[in-house]
Amino acid sequence: MASFLGGHVPDTSYTWAEMMAISISHEMADGDFGSVGAASHIPAAGLRLAQLTHAPNLSFFCGGSGAMNPKIQRLTESSADYRNLVTSEYQFSLDDVVDFETAIRFDFAFLGGMQIDKHGNLNMAVIGPWDKPKVRGPGTIGLIFLGGFKTSYIYTEHHTPRIFVDKVDFISGAGWLDGGDSRSKVFRPESDGPRRVFTPLGVFDFEPESRRMRLIKVHPWSSVERVQAATGFELLVADDVRTVDPPTEEELRLLRTQVDTEGVLRRYPATA
Repeated sequence: MASFLGGHVPDTSYTWAEMMAISISHEMADGDFGSVGAASHIPAAGLRLAQLTHAPNLSFFCGGSGAMNPKIQRLTESSADYRNLVTSEYQFSLDDVVDFETAIRFDFAFLGGMQIDKHGNLNMAVIGPWDKPKVRGPGTIGLIFLGGFKTSYIYTEHHTPRIFVDKVDFISGAGWLDGGDSRSKVFRPESDGPRRVFTPLGVFDFEPESRRMRLIKVHPWSSVERVQAATGFELLVADDVRTVDPPTEEELRLLRTQVDTEGVLRRYPATA
């Protein structure tokens, strides 16, 4: 990877959604067992790509459908789609899933929110005052189990100051709470806060002391300045921010012939 502070003309042979799935695949470890929520076709594509490349023993469960390791080649836009069951290795019941979460059996989960703050807390409930909200979301749903995963990954298809806020209006899912050691005072030590954040503009981690979101990688069409302008709080920036390498021919071949044969990810624009 090369150092990157400015922008350049993007390669339009792939889309930002494909790049985001590939960035996710790079972060996955062989042997881990995790979960994705309902609207998780980009993370699911990244996980499946990781299985086909460097992490053949990675396993993931699709919330909603109950499918374990679906190998359907038509990428479904919702993990709750029954077609995930067609080629899955196993089908879990909702009882099984809740048991896994309360026992901290999942190594990771992919989650998102209407608001995401500088400590990785997620809001899917309300934007604005609780008694008279401007926006009412679907509720806490699976985010309530963020204390039941060993770690989590945050993803969003949009990167704007309205999503990335200094402090969420309501904590549906706990990230690093108020930063520092505040999370460890509430949750069991086996459960860490979020490890990475994936957006169309880049990849982020959380600085180990403050637990504040920190930019570590940008996608080829992005830049440090662009990411900061799209964020509603002051980002920490790693000393060695890198540009994610464009997809390799083999990554795109596998993604398009084994994971997303109908081109769901190719319907997105080339750049974010």
